[in-house]
Amino acid sequence: MNEYDTEKMLLLLGKTHQRVSTPEEAEVVIVNTCSVREKGEQKLFSLLGRMRELKATRPELVIGVSGCVAQQEGQGIIQREKAVDFVVGTHNLSLVPSLVAQAKGGVREQVAIDYREEWEELPEEFDILPERSSEALPKGYLSQVRALVSIQRGCNKRCSYCVVPTTRGVEVSRSPEEILREIRLKVRMGAREVLLLGQTVNSYGKDLTPRLRFEELVRRIAEIPELRRIRFISPHPQDVRPEFVELYGSVPQLVPHIHLPLQSGSDPVLKAMNRNYRMSRFFDIVGELRARLPEIAISTDIIVGFPTESDADFDQTMNALESIRFDFAYYYKYSSRPNTTALVDYPNLLPDEIVSERFQRLDRLQGIITAEKNQARVGTVTQVLFEGRGSVPGMLRGRIPENTSIDVTAPPEYYGQELPVRITQASRHGLRGEPA
Repeated sequence: MNEYDTEKMLLLLGKTHQRVSTPEEAEVVIVNTCSVREKGEQKLFSLLGRMRELKATRPELVIGVSGCVAQQEGQGIIQREKAVDFVVGTHNLSLVPSLVAQAKGGVREQVAIDYREEWEELPEEFDILPERSSEALPKGYLSQVRALVSIQRGCNKRCSYCVVPTTRGVEVSRSPEEILREIRLKVRMGAREVLLLGQTVNSYGKDLTPRLRFEELVRRIAEIPELRRIRFISPHPQDVRPEFVELYGSVPQLVPHIHLPLQSGSDPVLKAMNRNYRMSRFFDIVGELRARLPEIAISTDIIVGFPTESDADFDQTMNALESIRFDFAYYYKYSSRPNTTALVDYPNLLPDEIVSERFQRLDRLQGIITAEKNQARVGTVTQVLFEGRGSVPGMLRGRIPENTSIDVTAPPEYYGQELPVRITQASRHGLRGEPA
C-alpha cells in the first residue's frame, strides 16, 4: 500500500518535478512511512536527522513526511524534528503539490492529516491516476509491468496488535467500475500483472450497495484483455469461503500463490490477538486450497514474541511451520503500537533475549523449508514475467507464478514479457535461470 501511495505522489509531482537519484540532488524530499512496527518509526527519525544536516547546507530544501507515521503522529513529528516542512496523512495525498508549493514559498509546519470541509472538492485518493492512457509516466514511477491497484482502504478487524484501523481508518471498498478503469488504464500502459491491495481483500464489497463479492470482482478483472496475471494481498482467514477457494484453478490469470497471514500457531495467542479464527480452521483452509490446486504456493506472516506467548505457544507456531511448510514467510518481533488494545491489555513485554532466541529458531526452520522448496524447482521450466534489472549486469529479474523472484541471463528486450525459463540454481533467497 505504501508503494501504491508513493506512485500517486510521484504522479502528482511529476507535473512540476522529476525524480532524482539522491537527496543531495533534490529540491524536495518526502519520506513515506509505515507504522506497523516500531522499527519503521526509528528509521524515519534516523533518516530525518540526516536530512536535517543536508538542509543546514541548503536551507531551501523542502522536507515532508507522509504515510502512516505521519497520520499517527501529526504535529508531533514537526515538534521532534524542526527540519520537517510538512506532514501529510494517508487520506490527503492530493494535497502534496500544494504543500510543496507553500513550503517553497516559506510556509512551514504544515500538517494535513484530517478531513476538513474546505478539502471536500479535492479528488478522492483512489482517483489519482494518469489523465489518459498515452500520458507518459513520470521518471521514477515504480513499475509498469506490475500494476498496484487498491480495491479497499482501512480495516474493521481490530486485531489487538494492529495500528492500521487508526492510520488508515475504517474499511471502505472502492467501486468495481473505478477498479476496472484503473487496471485497464495500466494494462494499456504496459502492465501484465495486477496486484490487488487491501488490508483484508476478501472482505471486499461488504459496504457496497448492491454488494459485489471479492470473487466476482476477480472474475471481472480476469476478462480484461492482455492481463496475464492476477495477485492479491492479503486475504483474512476469517473471510475464506468455498467461493474464494474455487477461484484457484477456475480463473486462469489467478496465479498459484496465496499470502495467508497466520501470525501465531497457538490458539490462546490467536485469541489474545483477536484474530477471529483458530488453528483447526487455518489447517482446514490450507487443506482446501491444496486439494483445489496441489501446486499452490502459500506464504504467511508471523509475529514472534507477542506478550502472552509462552514457550508452549511458540512451540505450536514451530509445529505449524513444520506441518504446513510455507513456501516463504515474513516474520517480525512484536512491538507495541499506539492506540492498540494490546498496548493496554498486555503492557508487559517479553524479555528481548527470549524473543530473539525464538526469532532465530523460526528463521532457521523457515530458511530450511524455503531452500528445500526452491531447490525442488531446479531443472524445471516455468513462465517468468520480467520486471526489471537483475542483481548483476546482463541479468533481468522476474517472478515465477508462485511469486518467487528469479534472476535470468537475458537481453533487455525481455523486459515486460512472460517467457519460459529453465531454473538452474536455487537458495532460500531466490532462483536463477536461463531462457528455455
